[in-house]
Amino acid sequence: MPAPGKVEEILNDFAERMSGLMIDHYQRHLAELELTLPQAQALRILRRGPVTTGRLAEKLGVSAPALTQLTDRLARKGLIERRPSEGDRRCVIVALTAKGTAVVDEFRARRREVFCDALGCLSEPQREQVFNALELVVGALDTNGRGATVGPPEVSKQTGKSVRV
Repeated sequence: MPAPGKVEEILNDFAERMSGLMIDHYQRHLAELELTLPQAQALRILRRGPVTTGRLAEKLGVSAPALTQLTDRLARKGLIERRPSEGDRRCVIVALTAKGTAVVDEFRARRREVFCDALGCLSEPQREQVFNALELVVGALDTNGRGATVGPPEVSKQTGKSVRV
């Protein structure tokens, strides 16, 4: 492991550059779709599968009334649907519509394009090294319980391994 000062320097540089690159992309895309950040977060969570309104509010860290407003707006845009739970009619299940799934998938595709474009100056073997290293980092974060993800990992179509997207 490099010296702690070098690790900090590399982590700071990486975090600043990646967050700047991704935040700029994310904000532009949200503006195009007329979505707020909490709405986009809800869509991202729902991409992993339907959840109850209570669970979605918990994952987003918002109150039940705030979640009702948020889901009302997403439903009006045709991005989500709400339905009663089969097992408990008091519970409401929230799920993405086909349009909502397409929005999340487009976000992911654009994120991938932005990231791959940013690595365009690297050779193919270097890009492969970067992706392998990122996969190791994600695995380490999951193992240590520090991964900021929700729900089960998805499977990479390239490697067949579990990944967070």
